[in-house]
Amino acid sequence: MRLIIICLLTIMLQGCQSRASTQGPTLPRIDYQVNAAKYSIPTPEDFYQLTDAQVKSIRSFIEQEKFAELSPHRKVYALLESKLDNFDFRGENLYASDSLDSNSGNCMALAMLTYAIAKELDVEISFQVMHTIPVLLGVSGNISVTSDHVRSFLHEQGQDKDSFLGQTNRIRIDYFPDKYDRGGMMIDSDEFFAMFYRNLAADAILDKQLELAYLLLNEALKFNDQYGPAINMQAVVLRQLGELDSAEQLYLYGLVVADEKIDLLSNYHFLLVHSERYQEAEKIKAQLLAFDHHSPYKWYFQARDAMLAKDYSSAKTYLNKFLKNTHYYHKAYFDLARVEYQLGDTFAAKKSLNKALALSAEAKDNDLYQAKLNWLSKTD
Repeated sequence: MRLIIICLLTIMLQGCQSRASTQGPTLPRIDYQVNAAKYSIPTPEDFYQLTDAQVKSIRSFIEQEKFAELSPHRKVYALLESKLDNFDFRGENLYASDSLDSNSGNCMALAMLTYAIAKELDVEISFQVMHTIPVLLGVSGNISVTSDHVRSFLHEQGQDKDSFLGQTNRIRIDYFPDKYDRGGMMIDSDEFFAMFYRNLAADAILDKQLELAYLLLNEALKFNDQYGPAINMQAVVLRQLGELDSAEQLYLYGLVVADEKIDLLSNYHFLLVHSERYQEAEKIKAQLLAFDHHSPYKWYFQARDAMLAKDYSSAKTYLNKFLKNTHYYHKAYFDLARVEYQLGDTFAAKKSLNKALALSAEAKDNDLYQAKLNWLSKTD
């Protein structure tokens, strides 16, 4: 595994306490009853707690003479570089101790392991959400689950974060970086734990354990009750459980407080259509089509969903929103060509295919795009 180290200006983490809204709308009270005693709901300490043997191994490692002159945050980096050199990316949401023992896990598991080691060595850490091309991890019913990506920042002790040294001595650790990744907002520990609970809830959904997912999402919302992805997923779970009124309350609340609104609008539209409230659904769809967002990859996933539904007009709008800020992604031009062909615009489809061909580097992609372009030319 390759760790990327770079120096950037970041913000510091707050403590691990729960956070609630101090103003504006409050999280709706949901009366859905679950027998919580049936389930073992982890605490945040469970996520990052290392075993005594692991702590002893970490201490032994950093006490080596060759690391004596390193600052604590660089010792954390050296340890990660050593322990995770042959890390096995399995896409699993493992706790830090399990990830360290098995030398495996997904990006969130690695970030949690980084947090655990940094906490053990009294090093400040923060996280940044990364916007990535959506990767479908699984489908359960009408629910699709995509991957999350965060990267971690280690901070030197005693440095003023706004000073020149404070800016240049911070270490960025990025796991599995991709050329299409785009940096998003910095988040504090509360939101990081909310993200981890949401990931565990996604696992529960794929295992068809909706009540467990509901309880895990309740924990996520205790840490950040304005975290859009958790609000959205909780509403989806409630819809799957038949609690349509509660789901709608959450959608309406999320659309007021959350930064991430695309998934909320999309799933609220689905609920309204499912409830045969077509006039209201059209109004929400109009909002979605007109909405602008700083993360272009959300639009790409919306476009793929619209294509599956044969809603090619909406798919074209979403793809153009995506390509406005991500003009280098050749697969989106190929999708746009398919949509334009379905809409009867062969000229535009050929133009999009030529763009995809110009941007692609893989031989298999080039062959596919050229074959489709040749086929379109013969249909003129």
